[in-house]
Amino acid sequence: MVNRLARLARLFSKPASGRGTLEGFVDLLLQTFENSRPGLTGEMLAEGRVEGFFRELYEKEIRSLREKIAHLGHLSAEEQEELFQRVDERIRRVVLPAYARLASGFTPGERNDFFLTPETVHGLERLGWAVVGVVLGALVVEAPFIPLWSKEWVLVFGVGGFVFPTARRYFALRSYQRQLNDLVARTDDEIWRLDLGYLTAAWERGALPGTRQAASPGVEPEPVAPREDGERTLPRSARVPKGEH
Repeated sequence: MVNRLARLARLFSKPASGRGTLEGFVDLLLQTFENSRPGLTGEMLAEGRVEGFFRELYEKEIRSLREKIAHLGHLSAEEQEELFQRVDERIRRVVLPAYARLASGFTPGERNDFFLTPETVHGLERLGWAVVGVVLGALVVEAPFIPLWSKEWVLVFGVGGFVFPTARRYFALRSYQRQLNDLVARTDDEIWRLDLGYLTAAWERGALPGTRQAASPGVEPEPVAPREDGERTLPRSARVPKGEH
């Protein structure tokens, strides 16, 4: 009984964080997309051909997806094919469009180092932000309703304006990473939900190891051996090993 409960807990618990469903297939797929993102051309971004670019990459990973689903031994061949179709549909209709949208918005800014001006005048833009910071700092110091009166704050605001493009790049990268992780997590949750349905059905029909129906037909259960004191003990196969109490 203890072994059966432990097996149930393993079957119906969600994968450990960082591992993902189907051996982390979605996470690895998006990592492949990220490694290939430098191949996006300006024409692709301008003409909206980003999703097609990544769809071609996904087509090359379909074999890997089938292999990972084939490792799910609790599924019949028909259920494996059905699960593949549903996961494939999820990736094509949700993951690919979502990733293409994120990549289309992030890539142009990344290639320009998140400046608002062309690369040739990045230095001037940074200097302009420093001037804006100095002016803003002077206004803050002079404002009677803001408790900052030291003139050194003008220099602080100036430095803040100078490093503002760098801070903008940092927060843009963090936001992009968060959205990608969220996309992976949501997709993994959906795949886990689908697989859980098959697990439940397999358990109910006794197709999983450890269930009464899954036992080999014609095998008689071991007899319960009497003890000298008249009590009866469990057969050897039903005893709980040490450490599993």
